[in-house]
Amino acid sequence: MSTPEEVVLKFEQLQSSIDAAFWSELGTLKLDKLRLSEEAQQITGFCSAANHADIPASVLVDGRSFETPAPVRQGLHGVPGQLRNLNTLERFKALQKQRGSILQEAASLIWRNICSGAAEADPALLSRFLLISYADLKLFRFYYWFAFPAIKPPQPIMLRSVQPLSQSLDQELSESVAVCCNEWLSGSHRPLFWLLHIAQHGIGQSLPLSAWHEIAGKGERVLLAYADHSNLPSNPGWLLRNALLLAAVRWRVPDLEVACLRLRHGRVDAEASLLLNVGLPHIPEGWGVEGTPAAVGWEPNMRGKTGPRVTDLSPTMDPRRLASAAVDLNLKLMRWRAAPSLDTARLAATKCLLLGAGTLGCAVARVLLGWGVRAITFLDSGRVAFSNPVRQSLYEFADCLDGGKPKAAAAAAALHRIFPDVHAGGVQLSIPMPGHPLSEAEVVKAEDDVRQLERLIDAHDVIFLLMDTRESRWLPTLLGAAKNKLVINAALGFESFLVMRHGAAPEAEEAGAAASTSTSGSKHARLGCYFCNDVVAPLDSTVDRTLEQQCTVARPGLAGIAGSLAVEMCCGVIQHPQGVRAPAACHDSDASSSAADSALPLGPVPHMIRGQLGGGFAQHCLVGQAFRQCIACSAAVVAQYHKNGWPFILQALQDPHALEDLTGLTELHSSAAALAMMESDEEESLDSGVNSLGAAHQTGDAEKRNVEDDWLEL
Repeated sequence: MSTPEEVVLKFEQLQSSIDAAFWSELGTLKLDKLRLSEEAQQITGFCSAANHADIPASVLVDGRSFETPAPVRQGLHGVPGQLRNLNTLERFKALQKQRGSILQEAASLIWRNICSGAAEADPALLSRFLLISYADLKLFRFYYWFAFPAIKPPQPIMLRSVQPLSQSLDQELSESVAVCCNEWLSGSHRPLFWLLHIAQHGIGQSLPLSAWHEIAGKGERVLLAYADHSNLPSNPGWLLRNALLLAAVRWRVPDLEVACLRLRHGRVDAEASLLLNVGLPHIPEGWGVEGTPAAVGWEPNMRGKTGPRVTDLSPTMDPRRLASAAVDLNLKLMRWRAAPSLDTARLAATKCLLLGAGTLGCAVARVLLGWGVRAITFLDSGRVAFSNPVRQSLYEFADCLDGGKPKAAAAAAALHRIFPDVHAGGVQLSIPMPGHPLSEAEVVKAEDDVRQLERLIDAHDVIFLLMDTRESRWLPTLLGAAKNKLVINAALGFESFLVMRHGAAPEAEEAGAAASTSTSGSKHARLGCYFCNDVVAPLDSTVDRTLEQQCTVARPGLAGIAGSLAVEMCCGVIQHPQGVRAPAACHDSDASSSAADSALPLGPVPHMIRGQLGGGFAQHCLVGQAFRQCIACSAAVVAQYHKNGWPFILQALQDPHALEDLTGLTELHSSAAALAMMESDEEESLDSGVNSLGAAHQTGDAEKRNVEDDWLEL
């Protein structure tokens, strides 16, 4: 029964305080670990007993709240919490309607810890909190609702008296209490609650709650000490509620002294600290046995009403950081279900060199950005023409004025405008080509161009061949083979296209044989390059050509299709465990395996894709093995390049037939011609391989056809 002086003890309401780093860590956790899981996560909140009159009591969660084990932080007490992050806003709203049962579930755990005595051994169990959330990572908007469960006792807790600690104790005892409490609070992992034992000789001693049963009833003074987060002059903080209920249930005392200790400059402030004398409720026998008593504790929203809150971080974030996070979002979402083993970091670290900044180059660059590639370099010798912007997506009308901007630089600048964090560069350079003889004055510049091209290929991981002419692809094909780079080739006809990847370096064939063995144990021959079908050296394909033959005349949608397939092929190889030596899909016993296979996150990769828009939009995946007499990637040509370097390249540029002599094609032509003369009926006597050689030899100038026709008409 309360006296007229008694009043119901009220507690300062607890608020949440969320640092932006918490949402950043939650976003990372959601994308990289939780994905579609809504499993509860253990987190840690932090509160302080520092007394600030203008700052309400709060529990802070920040970037360190996800650390395990809970971090020790000077001046802060750890409060255990549980986070449930929902997959959709609808799920979050549905959970709001179940807030009563969710709160009771959290309170039941506290109640069990009180009844079992576990909370005496670990008082942090009295202060558990709950956080439900939904993270909209597209808009950087976070919906959340905190609950700080407090179990309602059978009768109210009464406040009989309250005084500043400095007035309720004499100076000597007050100093003794301050000393022992400061020692307690300075230790690591000190809980919010402990016992303050004041011996008969007036010396204070700090003890854990579990010591109550040993020292109570001995005629000495025992206080419940509390690192109080409240800033109110007469009311303690919210977290004291469950501790007082524990005292009523476990210690069965009718009243209790409570020292609410508040700090200033890291030390106990006796003037701000409170000494409460409280009347505890009588706990009837069997109370709470059939179920957890009712609980309260949901945090009100900013309007003071029951409901969740929302934080919108997009206005406060650096737009470049927003763009960077958003670029990676699609890739990380792919890992949730479609490709769990996708290595996005490897894609981001890949450096791509695009030889050609035309229709294909623009298409390839845009898709590379979508895959998270951050380093792209364009190489092109041309300038933006008025016919370009409508077909080449990185250029605008302004780029065509005053003679046109250099294509490579304009394309790089466009990528920066699209995504500021991309490392894009443009190099204006002409690639020396066989069949295009050089004057004495041009030789020096050509050598400089070759040296620069070599350095660029050395500095990049993937080389895309996206040029207009066939012969311009010869030198980068040779350099790619010699340096064992991944080379992706794309070429267009009017309504047909070819996309292919070049095989590994020829000198690695024997060493790489074991690496190129499929799960069935069969070995794969080295995959061919763009020139492995040729039996003649490349010549000048621009001579005596009409306007439509000088330009790449193609259906407008074709470059987008071919460019996308080229990038998809590139990414498939990058993710393949054998990299540039990955076998062709249709030769692989795992060709039908799922793209989500842990070993092949993007599935098996074809060698070449030939497509035709005319005649039904057909598309075929084919394999072409390396030709041992190839004029670009054969062991003889690569070895000669390694041995002689620029002099060898210059010889091939000035006299392409020297490549035929080096690889043995000249002798092969002679043999084919001799056989043709010995037989009257060539079609019946020669096998199909020799016939194709003879036919190519008879044409004498296969390069006068459109660049794509050699492959597409096979």
